[in-house]
Amino acid sequence: MSTAQQFNQALTAAQGSSDTLVLIRLREGTYDAFAASVPFAYAAQTPNQVLDISGGWSGDGAACTTQRPRPALTQLVGIASSPTLTLGAASNGGQVYVHDLAISNPNHTATDTVGGACLFVAVDAGSEARLERLQVHDCVARNTSFASGFFNNRGGTLIVRDVAVANGLGRRNGGIGVTTSLGGTSSLAQISVARAMAFDGNPNDNAGILLNTSDAASRIALSNSVSWGNSGYLNNAGASVDVSDVAVSSFYGTVDLTRVHRGSLRGTADSDNAPGSGDPGFVAAGDPRPRADSILVDSGIANPAGGSGVFDADGATRVQGVGVDVGAFEYVPSDTIFRNGFDVPPSPDSFPSADL
Repeated sequence: MSTAQQFNQALTAAQGSSDTLVLIRLREGTYDAFAASVPFAYAAQTPNQVLDISGGWSGDGAACTTQRPRPALTQLVGIASSPTLTLGAASNGGQVYVHDLAISNPNHTATDTVGGACLFVAVDAGSEARLERLQVHDCVARNTSFASGFFNNRGGTLIVRDVAVANGLGRRNGGIGVTTSLGGTSSLAQISVARAMAFDGNPNDNAGILLNTSDAASRIALSNSVSWGNSGYLNNAGASVDVSDVAVSSFYGTVDLTRVHRGSLRGTADSDNAPGSGDPGFVAAGDPRPRADSILVDSGIANPAGGSGVFDADGATRVQGVGVDVGAFEYVPSDTIFRNGFDVPPSPDSFPSADL
C-alpha cells in the first residue's frame, strides 16, 4: 500500500479479521496521519493473530515485492490528538511485529493521550511485541508525559532492538519509557537515544531511557545501548529540569544493564555489567550514529538479551568490524561496498533537528 488512508484501512481490517497472519507492507514514502483524518492504531481482537507491519517496499504497479530494510525510506507522521502509531497485543496469544519504519510527530498537542506523541505499544499476558529497525525522531509532546515511545508490558514478552530515538521533547520523558509488570519480560538491545528533553514532572522519570518494574516476577534487560546528550528544557517557570540519560525505577522486579553507555544513571539496577561513560563519539548532537573514532565501535557484547539483529537502524549489516557496535547503528567505513546488496553504500540518513 502507498497512502495513509490505505494504511489506516488495513489496520482497521486487521482488527476485525479472523486471519491469524496479517501482513501490512508499506511502500517507500511518507504516510501522514492527517491525510487519513484518524491516527494509525491497532488493537488485537483475534486470538493468536500475528500482525506484521513493515516499510521499505517497492515493486511494479501496486505490488510490494522488494524490500530495502532502511527505516528512513518509510516515514509515519502523526497528528495532534494521538500517538503516531498505537499497537496493542492483547492477552490472546497475539504477536505484533513492527520493523523498518521512521516515526515522527512534531505537532502533538493533546493532554489525555497515554502513549505520548509517537509510539505507544501495549502487551498483555501471553502475547508478544517485537519492534525492530525503527528511527523515532522529532516527537514533541508538550502536554503529555512521554514523547518518543512508551511501552507497557503487562505480563507478555517485549523485544525492542536496533531502535534510534532523537530530538524528542515531553513533559517527563523525551526518549522512551518501558514499564513491565505481572511477570512480563522486556528485552531491549542496540538502542540509541540522543537529545531527549523533558521540562516538567517527577525528576525520577525524566530520562532518555526510563525502565520501570512493579512486581518481583517482572524483568527488564537493556544491553548494547547508548543514551547521551539528553537534557532539561525550560519549563513554564523558566527553570531547567534535571534529566538523566538512564533512569531505573525497580522496587520489586529485576532490571539488568549490560554494556550500557551513558552520561548519567538515576536509580540502581540489579546488575550493571561493563558500563560505559564519556563522550560516545556521535556524528553530531541529536544524531547518534558513531564516528570512526567512537568508543561504541566494536565494543558491544555478543548475543545480548533480545539479540543484535541482522541489520542496524540504517539497514547496514551487523557486524561490520571485529565485534558488534553499541547502539542502534554500526559504523560503516566509507569504502565499504555491497552493503545490503547495493554496489555503493547510500548516504547516511540524518535525523532532522526538532523545531522546539
